[in-house]
Amino acid sequence: MIVYENTLNNFIDECANKTIANVVANEMHNSGILFSHNEEEAWYNSLPYVAKALDSNDINKDINVAIEYKSVLNNSRIDFLVYGKDNFNNDSIVVVELKQWSKVHYSNKPNYVYAYGGGGQTKDYFHPSYQSLRYTYMLKGFNEYVQDKKVNINSCSYCHNMDNIYEKFINNKEKYKFLEVSPIYLKDDALKLRNFIKKYVKTPSRILLYEIDNAKIRPSKDFAKMLYNAIQGNEIFTLDDGQASSVSTIIYEVDQALKHNKRRTIIIKGGPGTGKSIVAINAMGQLLNPKDGTSRKNVCYCTPNYTPKQLFSELLIQDDYKKSAIKNLFKSLSAFSKASECDYDCVLFDEAHRAFTWKFGYQVSKGIDMIDKAFYASRVNVWFIDEDQVVTKDDFLTIDKIKEYAKKYNSEIIEGDDLKLSSQFRCTGGDAYISFINGFLGYNGYKLTKYKPKNYEFKVFDTPTAMYEEIQKKQNEFKNSRLLAGYTHEWVSKKDDTLYDFDMDSHKFLMKWNKFEDYSYINDDYQLDRIGCIHTIQGVDMAYAGIIIGKDLIYRDGKLIFNKTENAKSDKASGIRNAKNELAIKLIRNTYKVLLTRAIYGTFVYCEDQELNKYLKTLIVK
Repeated sequence: MIVYENTLNNFIDECANKTIANVVANEMHNSGILFSHNEEEAWYNSLPYVAKALDSNDINKDINVAIEYKSVLNNSRIDFLVYGKDNFNNDSIVVVELKQWSKVHYSNKPNYVYAYGGGGQTKDYFHPSYQSLRYTYMLKGFNEYVQDKKVNINSCSYCHNMDNIYEKFINNKEKYKFLEVSPIYLKDDALKLRNFIKKYVKTPSRILLYEIDNAKIRPSKDFAKMLYNAIQGNEIFTLDDGQASSVSTIIYEVDQALKHNKRRTIIIKGGPGTGKSIVAINAMGQLLNPKDGTSRKNVCYCTPNYTPKQLFSELLIQDDYKKSAIKNLFKSLSAFSKASECDYDCVLFDEAHRAFTWKFGYQVSKGIDMIDKAFYASRVNVWFIDEDQVVTKDDFLTIDKIKEYAKKYNSEIIEGDDLKLSSQFRCTGGDAYISFINGFLGYNGYKLTKYKPKNYEFKVFDTPTAMYEEIQKKQNEFKNSRLLAGYTHEWVSKKDDTLYDFDMDSHKFLMKWNKFEDYSYINDDYQLDRIGCIHTIQGVDMAYAGIIIGKDLIYRDGKLIFNKTENAKSDKASGIRNAKNELAIKLIRNTYKVLLTRAIYGTFVYCEDQELNKYLKTLIVK
């Protein structure tokens, strides 16, 4: 979202007239963005320094600047942008992070500095050049216009109050490798800042920021490549503040736990699509292959879900990762049943809300508590959890229970607001779509709102046949587009492959549940005409999803009704049919939340209950 944009010349004039803070504050207010008094003070104090640095005859005053540009992807705002054309007439942007800091020292946390920051707080903060660099990767990684037009984006930071005697702490290129591409400028470096900006932006192109702002959100990262690079210890810079903070905290706490021979339990909260798996894989890579000269850690990734673990393995095998190495990196809960005390320096438990103490079929005797064993085997255990994604009766673990285990093992609990993941990295509909789904399903704390598809396709179909035809079109471009359904149809094809599990639309729609194979459903091109269930897609991303909402969710007299008796008898895993009503409602609601938030680009819906289908259509703004 564009808050303030102007020519450099007009910006300099507004700073000289001391009106810039009021102008930005008014634009923020008009845009409906909340801001604090401290932020207003920062505009008043910092922006004139930038204006002074750029007020020179050797820089084109018709180029454009923007202040507090707000990302569509999340709530982050960029302090200052300079944009236009470079020497070769290519679109070009420079991102500048501004700080009023006057003193700084080293931090033990990677990518952080210990600074005297805003509000008089002295604590660990992200290095400002690390912040600005992440903004550039956010734009490159998720903006369609930036990708298609190959917009040149560079970054730097400017600490205009900091004497250069602190350069040894904040400009140490050995400690902060990112400074090679995202430099920092201090009090006496105004000329260096000007030359950096002048190098990349020569002539004006006011329309550039509007093109970027109106572009679609489109993830450009190939997940297989990202996964491989992350495990090699190469940092993923598309992390937002919550993700980056979580990765740094994990690395720091593992080092401290080993140094002091202590245990740590880290709790990271995050809803669907907020990047829990990205944080886990990124942290694992940096612990396995540290770039700071520290020793390699014994670390592994664990998830109760078969599908993500299988999918990650398949992606890595494509990159010639050895199967034996994959087996050591990706484990199930049962792997810890025979482990010794603190066998692992760190275990990262993804989808922790699905963890169970014991489950049939894992070749572990019933008397063994597998979660307890996981605590026993790990010096540092990290739990990525979202209690709103519990979908079966065996999904045992909660935050309170994690704390009980931690207390038993005298493990220090690490949690907090900086370890909450909120930005939407899967679904290009962003927070607006997720809030819409939460409101529709009746989650506490969410208002029922209508949804206007913009960056994200959302359609309700009159027949499952029409929806499948649309998904087939999407499969031509994105093979990982699939049909999914709530578990309300019996799995009759399991015993007789000539039968269909779904017989709908006057026999026009004849489909079967997905098959259990060695290869994951989402990666299996031979299952494009099969329907996935909650047990095979949780924790997995797909391009487009067509969702069949079964008769376990209907609409009557202005409200949703959850009906556990419609759950299929063959669904032994969820336990919904035999659960108490309160738990059954929770599990059905969570199931549809998971299904409706799987897709990156769009979700299509067909409701078997026609009243629900009609109602859902009324919630879409044309």
